[in-house]
Order: sequence, then structure tokens, then C-alpha cells
Amino acid sequence: MTMKKLRPGPNLGRFSLALLMTLLLAQAAPSAAKNVEVTASLGMVASAHPLASQAGVDILKAGGNAVDAAVAAAFAVGVVEPNASGLGGEGMMVIYLAKSRKAVAIDYRSAAPAAASFPQGLPSTGPAAVAVPGTVAGLCLALERYGTMSLPQVLAPAILLASDGFAISSTLALIILDNFEEISKEESLSKILLLDGLPLEAGQTLKNPELAESLRLIAAGGRDVFYRGELAEKIIAEMEARGGFITRSDLAAYRAVERPPVQGTYRGYGLISAPPPVGGLAVVETLNILERFDLRRLAPLSPRRIQLMAEAMKRGMADWRAFVGDPDFVRIPVAGLLAKRYAKTRAAEIEPGRASAEVAPGAPAREESPSTTSLSVVDASGNAVVLTQTISDFFGAKIMVAGTGIILNNEMKNFSSEGPNALAPGKRMRTTISPTIVLKDSRVWAALGTPGAARILTTTPWLISNLIDCRMRIQEAIEMPRFFPSGLELAFEPRLPEETVAALAKMGYSLVPREEFDLFFGGAQGILIDRKTAKRTGGADPRRDGAVVGY
Repeated sequence: MTMKKLRPGPNLGRFSLALLMTLLLAQAAPSAAKNVEVTASLGMVASAHPLASQAGVDILKAGGNAVDAAVAAAFAVGVVEPNASGLGGEGMMVIYLAKSRKAVAIDYRSAAPAAASFPQGLPSTGPAAVAVPGTVAGLCLALERYGTMSLPQVLAPAILLASDGFAISSTLALIILDNFEEISKEESLSKILLLDGLPLEAGQTLKNPELAESLRLIAAGGRDVFYRGELAEKIIAEMEARGGFITRSDLAAYRAVERPPVQGTYRGYGLISAPPPVGGLAVVETLNILERFDLRRLAPLSPRRIQLMAEAMKRGMADWRAFVGDPDFVRIPVAGLLAKRYAKTRAAEIEPGRASAEVAPGAPAREESPSTTSLSVVDASGNAVVLTQTISDFFGAKIMVAGTGIILNNEMKNFSSEGPNALAPGKRMRTTISPTIVLKDSRVWAALGTPGAARILTTTPWLISNLIDCRMRIQEAIEMPRFFPSGLELAFEPRLPEETVAALAKMGYSLVPREEFDLFFGGAQGILIDRKTAKRTGGADPRRDGAVVGY
């Protein structure tokens, strides 16, 4: 089935040639050490790529709401960041509707094929590592329930980018180079990522016409094209040819799920984050623990603040690993883990000036939520969306479905051998993604998220504490040096003061320096709304090709 090429109509604010060239040239050049904070009065999109951010803002200008813009930007970022997300992946979205004060989460996590079995251990890549993708179902569900525009309208920018191409950035060029050996073994991947057998370089054009055609099919036929129709048949053919587990019934049975988000408070601010089976619970629990300490009296990069945060983070992560799985398969003590009295118990375990080697999971009361990409959207009405989506590792399973331009995920490796995250047919695996919205007086105050594997669970509370405890601006909060605790080991960016590093070593931490603005720590994007002026300020991470666009 061949569809006519879709282009943004007059009401979609077509990319102007001058703006497009400016964005593309900026992508071809090395990224600056620091990014400029962006301010706007009405709508704003912060994502990992300027063209995805522009796609979302064009939708806002055309009259779309935050959900419309987020869906458009999510489809677009899957085109321009093919290493990190796309149609063959999955994710989680958190939405806050200002007028009704309603908070919801859309779970479009991938799911285990019914026949998947790994007696020799979970695979890290290849066809057996592919889980049933959720991106198309999740974005379509969000648009259907909370958007105002049609699927062809919000898909138009992504289709244009896939068909006409874009200049790749130095970051993407480096990622292609790092994965060159595996890419070169996959003919369909090589066709779009290599030129004359060599990796594409910064500034060269990446086109994916087969992906553009797949997006056109989805625009015309909706989610069923992917899960029951023409694209489903191509995915099944790929799985059968390579020995993957996904079947027609697996695809046909997949559904995105609307769930109540994880909610909490931190020093009078409301927290809305992503529910199990992902990481919002650990983020809120960590902040609950930190609330027991007066961090506002401490210098932002003081040894005491770093130690308190590292120890709180370790406890949040320990409980997340011990208790979190797919809520449709396991009972999770969400209320117990988020109880303030439980945080008091966990905070009491932290010894001043001493690193803890091992942190065991706690015993909450049973009372009744480096690949990947994240984006944040706020519209003129104060609605907000934050989503994080992924194909797991860079370029996922290193498999592109023939004739579709779709790169498949390798999410099966995220199951555990036992416990609440153990593999089961149809089960969704646990991951750390934690898109989060912060409220003040029931209005959106901040919308933020980050990729970064396990570092998501530490970066997200770090950003929120920077904003609330240290009263930083959004760009400053994002660019602050980061750290990641694991047992006694503390990985850190070397911009930490020397005296802080020395003091942390005396506390017992084994310090592991990383690079300046290290991609290891993800690439956060965020938007902050001034409560008095309603001005939106956006920050984008120099660790990634982040960009904020507003109007």
C-alpha cells in the first residue's frame, strides 16, 4: 500500500527554510560547554534535539495542546535520534491537565512475548532480545484521549524529517562510530547510517525514506497498522527469519495502559512521577528521605550535601530494586514506600560523614508509581507533559525491520532472573525512566526528565533539589556537576570542588572521575514556570544535543 507523501499543512506552521538551516548548522558544529537558557511567554518544548523541539512548538502555534505537541515531538525525536528511541521502542508519559487538575500516566512499556524463554540467561542483543514495542500504541492513546489534533497532523513533522533528512550532530556521529562494528553487520542499518561503508560524519545528511513510509502508513491507519496490519506483518517476517519470539498474537494483544502516577510532596511542592514498573517511586522516596535534612543551609557542592544525597539515593534505588515490577503481575507497596514515616526511618540510617558500603532494602508497611531520550512540554494553558522513551541500548537490538526503517528494541535484557522483575509472558520489564512534573499550589511549576540508565534515579532528585533547595534557575540546575553512588563507589564529574572530592574520600567513598559534561549522566531537559509572571524558562543539557524552543 503506497500513501501520498504527507506534508505539514498551512495550519501546522511549516518549518521555515531559514530556521531549518540555522538548526541544522548548529547541529553540525561541536556543542558549546554551556547552553543558553530560553524564555517564552506561551508554549515551550525542551527535547534532546532542536528539530524535535521545533516540531512540538509548531504544533503548539497551530493550536494544539501540550499532548499534541509532545506526541509530535516524540515521533520526531525518534527520527532525529535513531540511536535512542523510535517506533520499535517504548516509554512512559506523565500528563497534568491544568483546568481539571488531573494527573495521568500513559504506560507504553514494551512487553515480553508469550513464548520467550531463556534457560541460558537473558540476551543482551539480537532478535531474542526484542520485546513487543509500545511506542505507537502509547502515543496514539495519549493523542486520542487528551489531544486535540489528528494523527496525520502530529506525524507530519516526523515524516518530513525522515523523508528529506537532517544534518547529523557530532554527538550522533560519535555514537554511530562507537557502534560501527555492529551497524556494519546489519545491511538495513548500514544503508542509512554508513556512507560507502564508513560512518556518517557530523554535518552529513541522514535520510530514512522507509521510515517516512512507515510513518505515513501509521498516519493513515492508526495503531492497527503497526499491531495488526502491514507493519505488523513485516515485523513478524523479521522475527520468523531471525528466530525472534514476537508473534502475531503478541502484537495484536498489546495495549498501552493509563495508570495513576506516583505522587508525593517535597517541601510544599507537589510531585507527579512515573508509576511502576518504572522509576518514579524511587525518585519520590529519595526526596522524602532528603526532606528530613535541611539542605537549604548547605552549599550546593558541599561534601555534606553530596553525602546526604548519595546516601538517600542509594536507599531509594535499593527499595526500587527490591519491590518494583509490573503492577499487573506483582503487588508493590507503593503507599508504604512513599510514607513520610518510612522516609524518617530510612533517613535515620544515614551516618554523618560516613559512606555506607551496602544498603539493604527496607520494610515498608503494606498500605494502599545510557540510551533513552526525554522531552518536556508546557502549553499556553498551563498543561504539561513529560515523557521518556527508549529502545534500551543505543540502536536497540541492532536490528532494523526490512523495508520499514524501524529499529527494534533490546528490552528483554531488563528483566531479572528472580524477584518482582522476573520474566513472565506479557509482563512489562522494570526500568528507571522517571518523567516528573512538579506543582506549586496545584499549578505546574516544573516539568523535567532525563535519560541515563540507572543515573535517571539519581539525576532526577538532584535536579529537583537544585531547583527547590538551592533556588537555581533551570539551566544552572541541569549543568551542575553530577555524581552516581553504587555501594562505596561514587562516580562524579570532575567539576566538583577539589576540597569536596577530598572530603568525600575521607568519608570512605571510592571516587571514580568521569568526563566533563559526561553522556554517562544522561541529557536532562526541563521547563520552569515563574509563578508571578507565568514566563516559561527552559533548559537543555550540554551532555546531549538538547534544545529548547518556545514562543
